[in-house]
Amino acid sequence: MIIFNSKDIRYKKPFGAVACMQAAEFNIEAKREGHFAKEAYLVMALDGEEPIYVSFSSNTGNCFTFEWQAPFGGLFYYGFKVIYEDGFVEVSPNHQLTVYEKDQYPVPEWLSHGLMYQIFPDRFSRGEEFDEEKAEKLMTRGRYLHKAWGEMPHEGNIDFFGGTLRGIEEKLDYLSDLGVTIIYLNPIFEAFSNHRYDTADYMRIDPLLGTEEDFSNLCLSAAKKGIRIIIDGVFNHTGSDSIYFNKYKTYGDGGAYNDPESPYYEWYEFSDYPNAYESWWGIDTLPAIDEKNPSYSNFIYKDENSVIRKWLEVGASGIRLDVADELPDEFVDGIREAMKGTKANAALIGEVWEDASNKVSYGKRRRYLQGGQLDSVMNYPLKDAIIGFVSGNLNAEELLKSIEALRENYPRDIFHSLMNILGTHDTARIKTILGNNQKLFQAIMLQLFLPGIPCIYYGDENGMAGGKDPLNRGCFEPEKADKEVREFYEKLLIFRKKIKGIGETSKSGYASFKCVKISGGIFAFERESNEMRLFVAVNTNNADEIQLNDKPTDFISANGAKIDDKGLLYLPPLSCAACIF
Repeated sequence: MIIFNSKDIRYKKPFGAVACMQAAEFNIEAKREGHFAKEAYLVMALDGEEPIYVSFSSNTGNCFTFEWQAPFGGLFYYGFKVIYEDGFVEVSPNHQLTVYEKDQYPVPEWLSHGLMYQIFPDRFSRGEEFDEEKAEKLMTRGRYLHKAWGEMPHEGNIDFFGGTLRGIEEKLDYLSDLGVTIIYLNPIFEAFSNHRYDTADYMRIDPLLGTEEDFSNLCLSAAKKGIRIIIDGVFNHTGSDSIYFNKYKTYGDGGAYNDPESPYYEWYEFSDYPNAYESWWGIDTLPAIDEKNPSYSNFIYKDENSVIRKWLEVGASGIRLDVADELPDEFVDGIREAMKGTKANAALIGEVWEDASNKVSYGKRRRYLQGGQLDSVMNYPLKDAIIGFVSGNLNAEELLKSIEALRENYPRDIFHSLMNILGTHDTARIKTILGNNQKLFQAIMLQLFLPGIPCIYYGDENGMAGGKDPLNRGCFEPEKADKEVREFYEKLLIFRKKIKGIGETSKSGYASFKCVKISGGIFAFERESNEMRLFVAVNTNNADEIQLNDKPTDFISANGAKIDDKGLLYLPPLSCAACIF
């Protein structure tokens, strides 16, 4: 038997991903009754290539030590081969090792601390100076403007409520009071649909939202409150109703659909001009772009007046790449280079629904986290694990396994900067999924205190409900908040601000993560920095208790959890608690 645990630093150090040329040490023990292990090898292979054998450097009582360092970044897989004196050969399972290039632009510090808030612009706030007459004039080709804010959204994505950038600016005090330090905006460029993932003009703010000056003012006002703005970059496809494709001649007689001599024609792939063309997932209103086309890459990121450079200079602090796994690596490389060259501490976040360290897209292994590409990704694996756990579909051991897989596979800076979500514009509301507030409170506590930066989907702090699109994209109406949910969020966010080393008050780097108790429905962990220790416990099953070693300086709980005068934490079913020491 080959004894090895990749998650235990007694067997492998440092833990998890390593930098290029950083030495890694591996220790194994070979046990086979009555037989001596004569030789042992570390078997290391770059993804898809032939393995490299590293012989043992020491052997003490069937224990072997190996040292290895990668000459370049990449995804490696390693295991061990042991040869016993009788010729028997034993081979261990393989483990992943992410090796990343040392980057001159590290993950921006501001991305790993604080609180993120996602806004679907059409549905957040009209603002005090909303011009209904002007908005009505923009309702071309069957689009519809709701007269009353808060009506039921329609199917089809062509109904609007008229949210504006000025409306968002007017809500900055509200967001600042929550503790928000980053606002992530769904697309704000001119488009035909209310979601605006069908870009019509990358260089223009959608006139229904406002103007370029409005966006600049929003960024400036937000910065004064310590809030940064991240915008959505939709570069895999455009809208068919756009200045580039122009299928309906909204933008005159030009465009790829109408003119093979158009400067935009080569951006698209036609199989039978003009009606048969490549589109995103077969949706003909979203014609696909050839991102490798030099004209397109120049326009998006290479030119001095490119899309990327312009909006960072106007005020954005980062970009979230829509469908990042459908963009070529070279395109992502170029976007990052342009971003960091324009604003060194700008953040690049990718929409990746799986483990981004080993993601395969269109038959190719992606290198998002190996240096020179993404600073962070949306943490859908954690979302699914949290929901599974509090719903009773996963036990505590399975939740921990999901967290540890990410912690081991992701570079440390990226792991602590992951966008921890419970819901987005692409999923049903977390309130609707979980069905009751007890489970919701448990999910929120895990989201806010596990490593990464929590991202609240607008209105979730008020208990907004809603199924999948369009019901998950209702109007923001804080006056209709579920008071119990709202009060819990307020108390929990105030509690979070008190924690030194996590959240917006962090000055000492990342708080460590250690699981304290996992048993069926009990999941308890600690986060520790030089300034504090945080203890969190969630119980999804039968009543249980945990003895605390110290008296907390602050305590918050839900659903009946309490501490007695002897430091015994009682956890009734469906309860949760957090303590600061």
